Amino acid sequence: MKNFGRIAMLAVIIAVCAACHRRTLNDPNELVQLVVTVDTRNISNVTSDIYNPNIPVPDLNTDMLRVLLYNPSTRSLMSQSFISNKTYQDEVTQIFSGTLNIGFGNFDLIAYNFDTPTTLVKSESNEDSAVAYTEAVPESVRAKYSFSKSLNLEDIDINYEPDHFMVARESNLRVSPHDSLYTIYTTAHSIIDTYYLQVRVIGAQYASSATAVISGLSPSNVFGINSRTEVPSAAVAFDIQKSTDSNIAGEEKNVLCGLFNTFGKIDGIDSDLLVTFNVTDTAGNLLQFNFNLNTVFKTEDAIERHWLLIDDAITIPDPSPQNTTGGGFEPRVDDWQEQYGEIVL
Repeated sequence: MKNFGRIAMLAVIIAVCAACHRRTLNDPNELVQLVVTVDTRNISNVTSDIYNPNIPVPDLNTDMLRVLLYNPSTRSLMSQSFISNKTYQDEVTQIFSGTLNIGFGNFDLIAYNFDTPTTLVKSESNEDSAVAYTEAVPESVRAKYSFSKSLNLEDIDINYEPDHFMVARESNLRVSPHDSLYTIYTTAHSIIDTYYLQVRVIGAQYASSATAVISGLSPSNVFGINSRTEVPSAAVAFDIQKSTDSNIAGEEKNVLCGLFNTFGKIDGIDSDLLVTFNVTDTAGNLLQFNFNLNTVFKTEDAIERHWLLIDDAITIPDPSPQNTTGGGFEPRVDDWQEQYGEIVL
């Protein structure tokens, strides 16, 4: 019996050993792959809702994304990376991918396009204060619009137009321990609005160049929490061009029009919501036309499609010499008139 028991025990041990195999212990992998879809579809006046196809649209291509990782509890910046491996899903959708050495844990993630000439970033050490903004134009540019009394430019900043700023956000993202490549998928959208501005014009042939200044706009965006700032309000200056609009009834279809980028129109602002058209005619004369946009911004076209269509027309007079009067010394010879009087010697 004892021998039988030993044989049975030995058989069990052999069976157990045969069922096991040696396996190396894998260390957790700290690499994480990030895939960001830069979605530029449905941006009014750029990739959708094009009112005037003859107006050049902003370039939305980018070559690099900056990735910021924040502590969800303290909101402080933990690390940053850059990814530049780019492919295209279609004509307007770019796909970026890269690896991040972040291990595992909980994170807030923000990614944005890094190569923007005019849109700048500051205070990114904290997620709640990271802001995208543009700087004020130099005094040499500002002086061109200083005669605009209606805009009160002494109290308003004229800033550069922002480039389209594509932002992806993931809050309280959980990355579990992993021994293979872990992939995070996210999508970036623009925080910038592009508006189309148009005014009817009579005498467009007499205009050689034109610009516009529009006020009542947001100066920046706290993009960590996607909050547009409102104080102080800002203005942007941009070039406009001559074109035509077939939707206008009648024979006079000429317009002055253009696109401008902005962090957004400030809701509820009235007194500063103005546009000034500065037109230089073919004789070099500078003309100015002011419009209040309160009503225009409340139209369906403005709200749904970002079209600012001014129905009133501006008139540019013919500046040729035969159509001007006064203003200079004009020598001439009159008929002689006889006068009588005494001359004292």
